[in-house]
Amino acid sequence: MRCPFLREAQVKFCCASEFKKLIVRSQGDESSERCSSPAYVTCPSAKQHCEDLPSQDHCPFLQESLCQYCSAASVVKYVPYSNPSLTRCGTSSHRYCELLQTMQSPGLLTPHDVIAPELDPGEDDASGYWLVDGIQTVGWLHYSPNHMWADIDEDGTCHIGIDAFLAKVLGKIDRLTFATTGGEHNPAASLTVGGIDFQMIFPGRMVVSAVNSHLRADPGRVVADPYTLGWLFECKPATTAGPTHKDSDIARGLIHGKQAHDWMQDETGRLTEFAQERSVDRQAKGQRMMADGGMFSDDLIKHLSKEEILLLYDEFFSPRPSGYSDH
Repeated sequence: MRCPFLREAQVKFCCASEFKKLIVRSQGDESSERCSSPAYVTCPSAKQHCEDLPSQDHCPFLQESLCQYCSAASVVKYVPYSNPSLTRCGTSSHRYCELLQTMQSPGLLTPHDVIAPELDPGEDDASGYWLVDGIQTVGWLHYSPNHMWADIDEDGTCHIGIDAFLAKVLGKIDRLTFATTGGEHNPAASLTVGGIDFQMIFPGRMVVSAVNSHLRADPGRVVADPYTLGWLFECKPATTAGPTHKDSDIARGLIHGKQAHDWMQDETGRLTEFAQERSVDRQAKGQRMMADGGMFSDDLIKHLSKEEILLLYDEFFSPRPSGYSDH
């Protein structure tokens, strides 16, 4: 599945020139061009190199190449067809291109504008996405118990990020640091909020091929668009797993489909209870207690002490959250 804005073009360029400028080959008659006719001998660049070359009907330094380019970009940049930098455009990973997302949903990139893959009819559990107590839960993603997600493509390529539950708890991120930027690791990133670091570590071992470097300058994307612009890692299956892979192997231990809906419902209930218990503790010290019912607020950690934040992390977001029970 390739990007709809990916285009190919036949370009030509001069090998003798000091500057390499790619020119799209026209469909018209090129015989009038100096490079494509015997008149190339008058070219200063060609004169410097062609003394020992026999006379030809076109310049021997005229080269052609097949290139790719993005038709949605404001500035067209031609990239040789074999260059791996555009691999994303030719695969389903193009769905995480910021330019593509902006073209498809300008001004509407929220956690609710998640990226829907092509699904086979009948995949009811995997095709749904739900609002669970106001938190977006996406059926076709695979969730880890510590609230990270993995979008697994057919070829095993994964995009990894944090889910909307954690984004709601954090509210705002002051700084993001990638602990792993390449190689075979458990993808890990540090999210700093109010001077406290949330070490988010994905439970599966992967080969990290790319990170979302834009987040270093704008970490707010992680909480504003956790399923789209806020993705963290692009990965491949770990090489230690062998040359072949299965989606079930990559997703082992992760939560998927309708099960993710039920799990998220349990998690919101647990966290609301956690917040209420902390409020009861304050009531004993003369502080105001929240009303019964309701739900935990956005940027919950702003209302917690450092000790309570560490307890919250251990209960919900550590690599092995103490409050998680396998469904």
